[in-house]
Amino acid sequence: MKNRIKILFFTPYATRTGSEMMLLYILKNLDRTRFDAGLVSFAQGELLDNIPADIPIFIGPGHYSLAQKVAFHLGFHPMERFLETVNRKFKADVWYVNTVMLADVIKGAKKMQVPVITHIHELSHMLSFVSRTDYERIITQSDMLIGCSEAVCKNLRDAGGKEVKKLLSFIDLNTIHSKPERVTALRKEWGVQPGDFVWIMSGTTSERKGFDLLPDLAEIINDPTVHLVWVGRASPDGMVYLTEKRCQGIQNTRVHLVGAQKGDYFSYLAAADGFMLTSRQEPLGLVMVEAAWLGKPIVAFDSGGPTEFIEPGIGTIIPNLDMEQFVQALDFWRKNPGTFDSERAKNRAKEFGSSTGMAAWETIVDDFCKQN
Repeated sequence: MKNRIKILFFTPYATRTGSEMMLLYILKNLDRTRFDAGLVSFAQGELLDNIPADIPIFIGPGHYSLAQKVAFHLGFHPMERFLETVNRKFKADVWYVNTVMLADVIKGAKKMQVPVITHIHELSHMLSFVSRTDYERIITQSDMLIGCSEAVCKNLRDAGGKEVKKLLSFIDLNTIHSKPERVTALRKEWGVQPGDFVWIMSGTTSERKGFDLLPDLAEIINDPTVHLVWVGRASPDGMVYLTEKRCQGIQNTRVHLVGAQKGDYFSYLAAADGFMLTSRQEPLGLVMVEAAWLGKPIVAFDSGGPTEFIEPGIGTIIPNLDMEQFVQALDFWRKNPGTFDSERAKNRAKEFGSSTGMAAWETIVDDFCKQN
């Protein structure tokens, strides 16, 4: 290996999903004295605007043009040609594939004899969107697999992964800022009265995230002094339509579907009194780290990753999909605010900060490169 390790990172969409935000934190905090980085994205996602200027970006073929489709049928695969071109230009020592969605990249790495690390952020629910052949290739042809939590690592080992390392997901805590005046305005906008309590959830409006459970929770709570806020992009599907209609019919509990928030995101979290994680499956859930840093008690289902973050004094883990116990936990934290340990929550969040995470990441990558 040369003095500085050249790593070519691959990501599918460059959007604000947890896995791609994690990659952004890695790229921003990369030790430039030890690593050179390049980035391949298969879409012109909004996250590309935040990539450090010294990192070259290559846009891969996410949607094939007519000419590329013709070339494919003539035996010239657009993906293979793109990967060969990027490999010649960047000359990476190792390829680093982010998420389980890019099996073709691993195929290309093997063909060009480039060592490849695949960083997995998904549990079994997301694997239904990946073919059997692609998943087998990821497991058997990656030179190293990194899982974002023990729950993910167990799946990788169960699937036959030989070289599996755990790297707990992390975030840049220095980016978490809220605006007090905006927090006040949001609570007023939601109609929050003195004595009311606001629970918030952040995530895409998917079944995995438990969006469809929101009206059920609201009906069980049945209390006009409780507000349930969901922050996240609304998917254009029938389940979301049905859930939105059900929420509109809730008579007592106040439900607020506020859509995706970018610039004001942390003010929305800060405007709540507590955080609820309704996911059926959650590889880790970095939003819990954000909530803990902002001093919010957390209630989550036992859906995978939450057990690796939540400790006594900062939140409650509920048996998966036990709605009655979930609501009881929401009520407990509302009625017993003194049991929340804000200092412990802050210290716990620090363990998932970028300083701690990058040190662990560098150790894993260094050890890998010494052996490859």
